[in-house]
Amino acid sequence: MRVLWTHNFDPATPNSQVFMNTASRDLRSRGVNLHFEYLGNLRSIKNLVSARKRLPGIAVDFDLVHAQYGSACALATAAIDGIPKVLSIRGNDWNVHNASIGFHYFHTRLARAMTRWSLDCFDCVLTVSRRVAADVQRISPRSSVLIMPSPIDLGRFVPRGKKEARSLLGFPECTEKWVLFNALSLKDPVKRFPLAKEVFELANAKLGNLRLRIATDLPHESLPLFTAACDVILCTSETEGWPNCVKEALACNVPFVSTDVSDLQDIARREPTCRICPADPVVLANNLCEVLSSKKQPDLRSHVAAMDLDVVSERLVSIYDSLLSPNRSGDGINHPV
Repeated sequence: MRVLWTHNFDPATPNSQVFMNTASRDLRSRGVNLHFEYLGNLRSIKNLVSARKRLPGIAVDFDLVHAQYGSACALATAAIDGIPKVLSIRGNDWNVHNASIGFHYFHTRLARAMTRWSLDCFDCVLTVSRRVAADVQRISPRSSVLIMPSPIDLGRFVPRGKKEARSLLGFPECTEKWVLFNALSLKDPVKRFPLAKEVFELANAKLGNLRLRIATDLPHESLPLFTAACDVILCTSETEGWPNCVKEALACNVPFVSTDVSDLQDIARREPTCRICPADPVVLANNLCEVLSSKKQPDLRSHVAAMDLDVVSERLVSIYDSLLSPNRSGDGINHPV
């Protein structure tokens, strides 16, 4: 099976391709002949037009193409014809930024519009959350939509004792409570780092002995140990697809305090150590203090078991096989699961 993955995640940006690299290694071990095609900076109309012109010629050597992002990546990949096409919608290619009028306000709306324009060109649409899937299905009821979060390696992200993890990180005697915040960029207004900082300061003033641990720019190889050493992860995002950092924290039995994004509400309803709050610094801080003061030892890994690398890879290969089957009717991929 020869599969072409199109994307516009700059290879020079640290951690931007982590989810692709993680998934691709397992797929290749299963015999999938996989090729990455970086489309370049598609904010340039010239580059977008160029990508749409060259992709059909590249695709003739493949059995199937999978666009790893919506927006302009989907629009470029939609130009390919004659082979099955899969689209993954991940978050900012569908959700819109409303908090301020500026670049992100207009950029997210244009990204969503390009994703919507492209939907009918794809045989299967994968979304990372139930929330996004329901919205896509509402907008495009004829699309075959499946829920498939980006995978994580549960063999790497594992629970550890805090003392052990911190000793390995060089903090053997540290007794502070660690609050994790992770984002690709602290300047991204969707992540609302200023809100997270205010929440932390309020919680620290109330509880004391806290430390804010920021994982931005940390090599991904270091994240399993760093995450396991923390006591809670704080997510203040305006929108999310399915935040990988929260997924990784749950795999390490680290609870979250978060705004109402993605499918996190489903977990918070069942787990008292996980909280969903409005974007109010006082409310978030109070919940953060309650979670940090809890004596319960949460067992949270079960909530991400279906997102394990092996499980997701097996499902993805099954979807590819279904699309390549000469007798396919589409019945197996018509509804969200």
